[in-house]
Amino acid sequence: MKLKLKKQDIKIIKEKVDSKEVLSIQERLKEVDKETNPEVCSNKFSFDLEEVRNSLHFLETGKIETIISVLSTFEVKENKRLHKKVSLYKENIDDWNIRAKAAERSYLDPQYRHNTLEKPKFSKEISNGQLPRLYRILDTLFSIFDQIGEVVTDDLCIKINDDNVSFEMIESTDKMNHEITKAEAQQLVKYNDEVKRHSYASKPHIKKYDYIPNSIFRIKLSNGKYIKDTKENKLEDMLPDIVLLFYQCYFEIRTNREAQERAQRIREEQEQKARILHERKDQEKNKTREFLNLLSDYRSANEIREFVGVLKKIGQTDDDSIRWMLNKAEWIEVSIDDELLGKREHHKTDKEKEEFLKVERYYW
Repeated sequence: MKLKLKKQDIKIIKEKVDSKEVLSIQERLKEVDKETNPEVCSNKFSFDLEEVRNSLHFLETGKIETIISVLSTFEVKENKRLHKKVSLYKENIDDWNIRAKAAERSYLDPQYRHNTLEKPKFSKEISNGQLPRLYRILDTLFSIFDQIGEVVTDDLCIKINDDNVSFEMIESTDKMNHEITKAEAQQLVKYNDEVKRHSYASKPHIKKYDYIPNSIFRIKLSNGKYIKDTKENKLEDMLPDIVLLFYQCYFEIRTNREAQERAQRIREEQEQKARILHERKDQEKNKTREFLNLLSDYRSANEIREFVGVLKKIGQTDDDSIRWMLNKAEWIEVSIDDELLGKREHHKTDKEKEEFLKVERYYW
């Protein structure tokens, strides 16, 4: 970018150089650029401060300022050591490629090795020739999030607070007519010969199109939103936009999670209320049943006493029988201990109490 320096700017540069202060013209040009340009620029990224703040309005102010600070000062260094998670990821891909190559050998080949490994993340969508670029993009992205204070998980997601933001790295393809290979041509010749001989033949399945990777990347987040290479800018130049996309996706994930948690809490509260109400109903039913059973015993005891009174009047029973019947009335009514029957259980139903009084058969 060409910059027009004002006379006072040139004068300042000259004064500083004359006074042997270490300030290169390139550094001064950057200072002048920052003063004259409303955008904040680093060696790699440029972004509008207000746009960032507006896009991240759902975050705390301190967090927003941290993101701005990291994006405005972050520098992409060539030939730096890869981020530890990217380095491990690269090793996994290398290992998988070795296993896949060994698995292509003949089963009888001593170097044959069955590949039981799952193909590493992203590698299904990225051609081998573009893997170095993938590593660089991931390294820059993960390093930025590290500096912001987020966590890169082992499965290469970005953990922001309590939520994981997953994403895909995809290389676009060009659809082209399939060129028949030598092996496919031989299969067709064999098939046609068999058809001419009127024998049964299964037509070989040959695809119509090839999908050729074209080096155009896009990064797609779990909410379906994505950013891709354009003629003007590559993903490497749009890291600030990508970072904002991650936080916006995080906000959607957090909002959905909190809504689900609220709904779950409401369901649990409703279930708890229903459970308490059910327990109260059961307690009230039990209490009522026990009261009715007690009332039934009270009536039975009174009936016994009335019956004893009648017997006394007509003089048809002895004193021991009278005493026994009155004791049973007391036992039925107030649950005193009976020498043989124990205590009366008022809470039981009439049927249960009748079962208790049934004569048991013993086999001696």
